[in-house]
Amino acid sequence: MEDITLRNLWKAQDEKLDRTMKLNLFILESLQKQKAQSKLNGLARLKLVAVILGIVWSLFLGMLIYGNQLQNIYFTVSVGMIMLITVAAIAIYINHIALIKNLDYSQSITYTQKKLAKLQASTFNNRFIVLQMPFYTTWFWSTQMIESSGIKFWLIAVPITLAFTLLTIWLFKNLTPLNMHKNWVKFLVKNDPEHRPVMQAQKFLNEIEEFKKAS
Repeated sequence: MEDITLRNLWKAQDEKLDRTMKLNLFILESLQKQKAQSKLNGLARLKLVAVILGIVWSLFLGMLIYGNQLQNIYFTVSVGMIMLITVAAIAIYINHIALIKNLDYSQSITYTQKKLAKLQASTFNNRFIVLQMPFYTTWFWSTQMIESSGIKFWLIAVPITLAFTLLTIWLFKNLTPLNMHKNWVKFLVKNDPEHRPVMQAQKFLNEIEEFKKAS
């Protein structure tokens, strides 16, 4: 009789502990998902501001190109390339906003983690913006300037543009998820206002998984 009573007490205690663990998991999961959602919503607002500013900047550059009327081919090509790259960056940002807004936090943690991994990988596409760099060194070129500068143009302006071009190519090739093991890439990512919220959201979700394993 005492053995049956003892087993019933143990069973009741186990059920109580199980309910407590499930409740704690539910509370933790709800809280961590809210934190992740808050971080990502802030990121979406940041990207929306970037989209608006990018559109304004692109329109301004378009006006400059129209006003130039191909009078200076260096200016037209340089500003045109900056505008095209800006438009491409706007499209990337809009895609990021859509990814964030389409996240379903009611789905499993695994589902959300996969979506965040996709967002993080896509965020590296922002390196596309660095392709503008060389064109900021050529927009002021003109036939008259080249002729009047003579050797100075080839010794100063051209090497500067070449240096920026090589730096741009190097950054574009190396700023990828495959190089996340490199310290300089880690540093840039951790301090990037676009990467940091995604990493923080991933950390919040990982804490749920760690709690599940511990329990």
